[in-house]
Amino acid sequence: MLVAGRTYPSARDRILDAAERLVVARGVNSLTVEAVITEAQISKGGFFHHFATKDALLTAIVDRLSKRMSDDAAERAARDPEPRGARLRAQIALAFDAGKLATAAPRALLLALIEAAGAQPEIARHLCELNGESFARDAAEDISEGRAIAIQLALDGYWLSQALGTVALTEGQMQALRDALLALAQPEAGAGRPPRRRRAPRKGGSS
Repeated sequence: MLVAGRTYPSARDRILDAAERLVVARGVNSLTVEAVITEAQISKGGFFHHFATKDALLTAIVDRLSKRMSDDAAERAARDPEPRGARLRAQIALAFDAGKLATAAPRALLLALIEAAGAQPEIARHLCELNGESFARDAAEDISEGRAIAIQLALDGYWLSQALGTVALTEGQMQALRDALLALAQPEAGAGRPPRRRRAPRKGGSS
């Protein structure tokens, strides 16, 4: 059924919202084209006009979720006085901002997408590509590749442990983890500066 009061700019958004509701309510394995068509109140032809396969639909859900979180991070990063690594530091801050993260990425939806990645190689490959783009962006902003990868894996582990309830951190422990990750997300000293020019040796003398 449609959400009351919701105005959709396109049939594509209607399909994506319907698919997200079904994934959250029933799990990714129960997501079928027929179920989405019924939930979105759209024709089969309308569905296939936007999505050739169910994998294409899941990929679009991943991209839309990624954009929501990216937009939130960009908004926070714009207030950071140091532009290098600002998006990464914003991503860390958002991971510990439970209210904001829950709005952008409902826990049930994220867990369902993890399930989809484990069962469908195409979704896993797409997520790998998104992570690779993030690592490249951070490296271009003078965050060492090793630290960028370590931060991302730490955030993934933190979020998953909170979603599954496998780790109970105190407020102090969460703050300590946040501070440690933010410290790692600072640009390397001297990076991004033009190299110093060496003086040419004087004629007849030592360099």
